[in-house]
Amino acid sequence: MHPPDPHSANTRTLKRQLALNLMAALRVAGPARAGKANKLRQIDVMRSTGMSRTTLRPLLDTSNRNQRNPDLVTLHKLAHAIGVPLAFLLMSPDDWRLLAKISNGLGLYRTAAEALVADELGSPAIAEIVLKRCKVHPDRPPMYADPQPEELKRLDARNEWRRRCSLVLAALAQPAARGERSFFVELTALSAALANAMTPHDPTANPSA
Repeated sequence: MHPPDPHSANTRTLKRQLALNLMAALRVAGPARAGKANKLRQIDVMRSTGMSRTTLRPLLDTSNRNQRNPDLVTLHKLAHAIGVPLAFLLMSPDDWRLLAKISNGLGLYRTAAEALVADELGSPAIAEIVLKRCKVHPDRPPMYADPQPEELKRLDARNEWRRRCSLVLAALAQPAARGERSFFVELTALSAALANAMTPHDPTANPSA
C-alpha cells in the first residue's frame, strides 16, 4: 500500500475542506457580543496556540494553491482553540449527512445491541451480529432470482466491506465505553449503523472512474 500523493486531487480536496471548516468555525467561535455569535480573530488564535501567521494563514486558504500539509500537533491546537474535537474539523458535508441519516434509525440498532451485549467486555464482532439482527446484513439476491455472476460478486463485495467496516469501527469506538455497559451498547449500535450507511453500492467499482 502506497502513501497518498500529497499533490493528488483527493488531498487537495481535503485541504480545502479543512480550510472551509476552519473559516466557518472561526466566524462564530469568538466571545459573544450582545448575545450574538462573534468571530474568533486570527490574532486570538495565534495567541492561544502559539502559531505564527505564516503557519495559520495557509490553513485558511481555500484555493488549493497551498502545498503544505499541517502536522497533527498544529491541527490539535486549532481544534482546542475553537473548542471542538479534531475529527470534526476534517468532516465533509457528506460526513454530516451520514450522521443525520443514521440518527433516525439508530433505535433499531440499539435494541439489537442491548439484547446481545451481556457485559462491558464484548468484542467488535458484536457489531456484525447487530447488523444481522437488524436484517441489513448480509445482502442476498432476491428470492427466485437468477443473478448474474457480476451481481453475485457485487453482493459479496458489499457484504465483506460492511463486515470489515463494522469490526473496525467497533474496535475504534468500544474502548471509549470505559467499562460502562450502557455506553458499550450505544457505541456498538453506532458502529453497526455507520457501517451499514457507509457501505458503497459497488465496492468493486473504481472510485476514481
